[in-house]
Amino acid sequence: MMKLSLTILIFIGYSSVWSFNIKLSRLEQNLLYSHLNNEVNLKLFYEKLIESNGVDKPTELHEIINDKDIQEGNIQNKCFESTSHLLTSLNIKRTDEDINLTRTDINRVTPILANIKFNEGCQKPKGTTKWKNILFGLISITVVNLTALFGAIILPFRKKPAFKWILSTFIGLAVGTLLGTGIFHLIPMAFSVEDYDKELTFLTKGLIAIIIIYLFYMRDQLSKVFFHVETAVSTHEHGDEDISPILHQKNTKSLKENLQTMKPIGWMILVSDLLHGFIDGLTIGAIAMVSIGDCLRMMVPIVCEEFSHKLGDTAILLSSGLPIKQALLMNFLSACGCYPGFFLGAKLGQLENFHPWVCALAGGMFIYIGLADMIPELISMGDEIEKDFVMENKTVSKMLKIKILITQNLGVIAGIAIMFLLAKYGEVLSEYF
Repeated sequence: MMKLSLTILIFIGYSSVWSFNIKLSRLEQNLLYSHLNNEVNLKLFYEKLIESNGVDKPTELHEIINDKDIQEGNIQNKCFESTSHLLTSLNIKRTDEDINLTRTDINRVTPILANIKFNEGCQKPKGTTKWKNILFGLISITVVNLTALFGAIILPFRKKPAFKWILSTFIGLAVGTLLGTGIFHLIPMAFSVEDYDKELTFLTKGLIAIIIIYLFYMRDQLSKVFFHVETAVSTHEHGDEDISPILHQKNTKSLKENLQTMKPIGWMILVSDLLHGFIDGLTIGAIAMVSIGDCLRMMVPIVCEEFSHKLGDTAILLSSGLPIKQALLMNFLSACGCYPGFFLGAKLGQLENFHPWVCALAGGMFIYIGLADMIPELISMGDEIEKDFVMENKTVSKMLKIKILITQNLGVIAGIAIMFLLAKYGEVLSEYF
């Protein structure tokens, strides 16, 4: 009889809470499904909820801010953005081996959950948040597009002595930020690692993985410098010899005529850029709807990668037969593929279970581009600097090769460090949005 009464009481509690069509917040979901995941704890939760406030008055739950536990913790008017923030404020410690809350923990957590749920000061206006997220997302992809266009515009200055040295640093920065974003941010977000690894040990493990990748990369590069051992990584040219006359020639053909005679490699670049931009937009859109801070963090590696990537693509389009103005136009139009991707990502990002999937997709793409695309680009740029010295009848010494390696690695290390620090202290950035 006692069990039957308890079951009926719990059912009434469910009905009363849901009768006001109030959706569980993300914080409540984390606690209910991650920490109240057995039947006993779930019953204790609703026992406390009903016992403290009465079944017939669920809308008056905000009155429990006078709860003794809340007053003692001096957190009666505080709102919490994460589970760890709440549990830390109550000095509730838990380990990965013991993820269930005790009866005492539940008695302390329940009133605060209700306070968060019914305290108007803790509620963010959904419409405002939505448009604010969309606005920041649009700003992010516009910055990416403008950066990519700027990288293409400065192409005529490529003959300046310092140009390739600076570009080497930027490519190294792209390698570091892409790899760091994939391992420190996107892959952990895909597996919701932060929900149960509050000590952020996954960052240390991810850093070790990146260090191992970096050591193997340095082994190959140092072997090339000191022992003249060529690695299996093939390099590709930027087409400098082909585009020099094109930059200065006058073109009277229309864009349509030039596209009809453009080489197949040019079409491949345009199509791949369109797809690439679409996926970038999809990623930023989905992540922006969850967190503006995460959106801004995603923008950093994409900007670094697009700057150097569009530079090379413009050179290929020029060598394929397009004049400089039309090449820049086509490059910009292909980059605009991120806008439809963004709006699709923003729409899908509002679905509860979509976010981890897009993080997995973007994480794989970022790591692949960083390792398989940008590292060969980095090596190729070093070879071009050496080639310029040969063209000027200068000796390519070991000291020159070491200088090139240092210049490139400054970018790589800086990129990894930036993304590591953003992952470790990113919550501070998120608080401002």
